[in-house]
Amino acid sequence: MSLLISISLLLLLFSLNSSNPTSSNFLDIATTYQAVDYGIATDQHQQCLAWKLWWKTQKSLQDPSPAEFDLLALRRAEVWIRNENDAEKYEVPVELLQNFTTIRIVFRNVCRLLPRVLQISSPLAARRSRITLDVLCQTYNYSDPEVNELVLTNYEDAQANAIGIDQLLFLDHQSVMIVMPSACNSSENDEKEIAKQYYLEKYGDFSFNVSNLNIEMDKLHEMVHDLKPLDLIMSQNLGLDYQRPLPSSTILPFLKKIEYDARQPPTLHVDDTVTVKVGMSVQSMSNFELSTMDYDLDAWVRMSWIDPRLRHDLSRPILVNDYTFLKMIWRPDPIFTNAKYSTFHKVTYLNFYLFIFPDGKVFMDMRVYLKPTAAQIVLCKYPHDNPAVSLKISSMGFTQNVVKLEWFSNSNDAIRIEKNVRIPELSIRNLHPDTCNGVRKSGVYSCLEAKFYMHREVGYHIANTYIPTAICVVFSWISVWLPEEFVEGRIFVSLTVFLTLSAENNSAKEELPKVSYVKAIDIWFGFTSTFVFVTMLQALVVISLEHNSKRLRLKSESNLDGYSKYQVTKSMLLSRYYHRMARQIDTFCKVMYPVIFILFLMFYVFVITQGDERKCIKN
Repeated sequence: MSLLISISLLLLLFSLNSSNPTSSNFLDIATTYQAVDYGIATDQHQQCLAWKLWWKTQKSLQDPSPAEFDLLALRRAEVWIRNENDAEKYEVPVELLQNFTTIRIVFRNVCRLLPRVLQISSPLAARRSRITLDVLCQTYNYSDPEVNELVLTNYEDAQANAIGIDQLLFLDHQSVMIVMPSACNSSENDEKEIAKQYYLEKYGDFSFNVSNLNIEMDKLHEMVHDLKPLDLIMSQNLGLDYQRPLPSSTILPFLKKIEYDARQPPTLHVDDTVTVKVGMSVQSMSNFELSTMDYDLDAWVRMSWIDPRLRHDLSRPILVNDYTFLKMIWRPDPIFTNAKYSTFHKVTYLNFYLFIFPDGKVFMDMRVYLKPTAAQIVLCKYPHDNPAVSLKISSMGFTQNVVKLEWFSNSNDAIRIEKNVRIPELSIRNLHPDTCNGVRKSGVYSCLEAKFYMHREVGYHIANTYIPTAICVVFSWISVWLPEEFVEGRIFVSLTVFLTLSAENNSAKEELPKVSYVKAIDIWFGFTSTFVFVTMLQALVVISLEHNSKRLRLKSESNLDGYSKYQVTKSMLLSRYYHRMARQIDTFCKVMYPVIFILFLMFYVFVITQGDERKCIKN
């Protein structure tokens, strides 16, 4: 940031000097020592107080007060003074306007309160200012030093003494003083600060004060970025069997010491990402309602992450099972994006617990009740389908570059289901942890998806759907075995069976959603209903032929005297033809009805109920 400011100031000064090199009426104040020289009190200046507050708010999540908001509103990057009103407004000595007509003050740089002389008295100070003293420290005579203080007023002086320095540093300071030999000697504290400065330069600003953690920076950095302990935490015994964990109140001194902010994610550096391992243990799955396309799920949701701020040197983990203390600790904000309803179990106590381990690992387990949607189920092969449902977990407010959700590496730790879980009509075949699309309007959020692959048991449908309807179809064949004169029997058998199938069809579809594609059960009921309807039409055709045959025969017998022998013979032959045709149709149907039904059963079993689950909706 300081480098960009210095470059912009250098370019601006160059442009001003090139445009008006002889002007003496313009005063440019771009450094702290220049402001002091011209009588501007930088320590208590209103602009400097505003800038100091601004820089503080950029590193903290503390909400400003109303008075601080008013102070921030006065902040200006630079101002131009051309009259006495401007001078009084920005607390600039009015006497300066007697010598200069225009004054420009760059408060963004002036309020950094940089010293006139930059003093380098330790390797840490040199590193912070990006000054390389390697050659100078190697050639310096420590036994009989000739120079104790080396003052550099420009970039050429630094080059003459083999000192690596950024020439833009002389824009912020009038000179740089190298104090020898302390600038080459480092203490133990300096070594720690140098290591801290190294990680600061390499990975960016720290998100909290790491000095209070009392741990070496390399070990801290390795601990934060090593995610293997998070995967192993599920296989470890939490210690409840042989030792008692520390109570929740134990964390209070640690939180106060490190100035813990529960709203700040536990990243070591500002631009780091918190990796949260997620797992779930399903306690029950029930109430699969196809009409509403949802189901009930009761599960323990487990999360583990590393919070270096909570690192403590105690011998036992800290157990947090009180919501009052839980609110003091940062925790992930998972939401179930495809759940219609979700809640915590609260009887008789809020069902959660959290362990804080000495090395900063945090493990949280909470029991939730959910009602996820099952809208992705396709019923093409119902009731011979293998439905797959899922539960999607995403972060509520932290985007993927802040909080990243990952399943535990072991699939059994990621998703597990209790052995005694039984689902009516369904059986769970497989569990699969996966990721999903977490893109929302406000950004990209980490998203996990737990997939449950199931198989629908057809025993219920065989007993309550297939066998009754098959019996109805077979019962409709009785009409072809009845004598021709049983007109009412032939008609009412087929009609009764048809109405029974219609009622059974409506009853079976009451619990199914109204979808636009054809299901396997629709094909079954469609065929059986059509089959019975055809038997009813066949009965009508046979009855009609028998009626015509009987009418012709009776007509000929009653008019033997009035008809000629030819007419009587013709009527009797036609009556016999109708009767024979009716008998032939009955004989044909006695054979073809079972054959057609068996062929349909083979087609239904080996074609309709097999294949892709989504074959009926593919283009």
